[in-house]
Amino acid sequence: MANKKKRFTTEFLFFTGIMFLLFAIFAWRQFYGFNKNDEIFYISTVYRFFQGDAMLVDEWNNVELFAFITYPLYCLVRIFLKSNEGIVIVFRFLYLIFQVLVSGYCFCRMKRFGWIRIFPSVYYFVTTPYNINALSYNTLAFGFVLLALVTLACPEKLKFYDFIIFGVFTAGAVLSNPYAVILFVLYGLICTGAFFYGLRSWKQVPEVLKLRNYLFACLGAFIIFVLFVIFVFSRADLSEILECITYIVMDTERQRSFWEKFSRYFVRIHRYYTILLYVTGLLLVLWIADRKKRIAPSLYLMASCISAVPYIVYYGFFWEMVGINYMLIPLVFPGLTAFLVSEKKDYRLFFCWYLPGLFFTLLAHFATNTGILTVSASYMIAASVSFLFLYKAVDEQGGIRWLCSLMVILFMIQFAACIYQRIVYVWGDESLPLLTQEITEGPLKGIHTSVENEKLYQEVMLDMEELALTSEDKLFVIGIAPWIYLNTEAQCAAYSTWETLETDPLIPIYYEIRKEKLPTVVYCYEYDEDVLETEFAYYFINMGYEPSVMRQGIVLSRR
Repeated sequence: MANKKKRFTTEFLFFTGIMFLLFAIFAWRQFYGFNKNDEIFYISTVYRFFQGDAMLVDEWNNVELFAFITYPLYCLVRIFLKSNEGIVIVFRFLYLIFQVLVSGYCFCRMKRFGWIRIFPSVYYFVTTPYNINALSYNTLAFGFVLLALVTLACPEKLKFYDFIIFGVFTAGAVLSNPYAVILFVLYGLICTGAFFYGLRSWKQVPEVLKLRNYLFACLGAFIIFVLFVIFVFSRADLSEILECITYIVMDTERQRSFWEKFSRYFVRIHRYYTILLYVTGLLLVLWIADRKKRIAPSLYLMASCISAVPYIVYYGFFWEMVGINYMLIPLVFPGLTAFLVSEKKDYRLFFCWYLPGLFFTLLAHFATNTGILTVSASYMIAASVSFLFLYKAVDEQGGIRWLCSLMVILFMIQFAACIYQRIVYVWGDESLPLLTQEITEGPLKGIHTSVENEKLYQEVMLDMEELALTSEDKLFVIGIAPWIYLNTEAQCAAYSTWETLETDPLIPIYYEIRKEKLPTVVYCYEYDEDVLETEFAYYFINMGYEPSVMRQGIVLSRR
């Protein structure tokens, strides 16, 4: 009985209470906002695989690998739902559950830090990129990278199975963002270097750097790789994949030179966080120059925290465009300062969590065309560990009241801004008070949206009803409207459910390679009759497609 009571410590109960309260708030928030583009793209991608399409063959979007992770979840949901009606709200709750599991895992693995572990664990839960509550290549990548780094950095004593788990989490991150493999390769190179260094110097290598343990990590990643290969080759052969792979990696939106992408990363950080960047740089120079350490650590911490607060307040409460992403960067700078001025530095936290987390933000920049938006969201990983660095540094100062108060203010403002943004900010729809119309049918059933979007949704639903598409049909939607694919049982006849414009050069190439994917219905979403005078329309009309005008677009059909 004593052991049972011991498990439910005060900090555990406090953490559980906070998570329960926040889950209730965010669960209410899930019913608001019609995101016509990004969120439903994530679901429509996995839906086509559920219908039998082959990954890397029928789907040509270069972020498609994340759907391997969400595919089992979609299959599980469809056991209970016989159609896609209400599927969006279900996936929003699945994302909340994913966040709870990640937060809970982090809390349990950070046991050696005591009650302060509540902060980084809950911090992950109150953040989400763009406030899009979906299992996407972004949210999954950030979650799995955080899980992997926490697994390496936090346990008191690492066991062999920790490295296997680390490998599994890393595989999840790579599937979500293939650039994450660079982190894993670099870690392997470091372990290899440590192995030869240990042989030459006869010094004991830390567990985290032992080559043997890296091989255990490779084993964990290999398990996921085998499952992935089985899934892919169960629907396509190697020749088909090789035929299509060139077009999958063809991405004009992200085609920039290495040095251009590399330099823009720093230019963007400088542009949006100028003063904070210079203050941190000045503090770093002073700390290096002050060899006798005459300047009190409390002064470094004070300057760093004070310079971060205005940015959190500004981006968290006053910045109109995706402040939920921008406000995650400032905390990283005080975290670095805190680590430097600490007397007893936790090097494992720094080298296994903070630095890889920072490096991943650069990888996120290379993987996206959204610039500072995705980069700032990925800073959540390095910002999480900053709570631990700051607490440790302040605690070493012997409980200076004003310093403790400053740290508490910084933490509270950060959490208040995150929770405020998580509730108030709406991506892709009107502001929260204007979301008065409840959708009562289709994939978005149960979600409240604006009057304009509800009317648009209903008109498209009527268009789909008139078309009377069946599972024998193949639908191709022109425009940025992936949600339309979820409104029907028709097979997806596009190379991606993401935005496909009538000027896209890949359209005829796709149908030349995947002849069986030629659509029976082409729905030109929100186009007028001018589209019929384009080369795109003639491509289909010359094959016998009949044009017609509907409520929300032009249709070309051959059935």
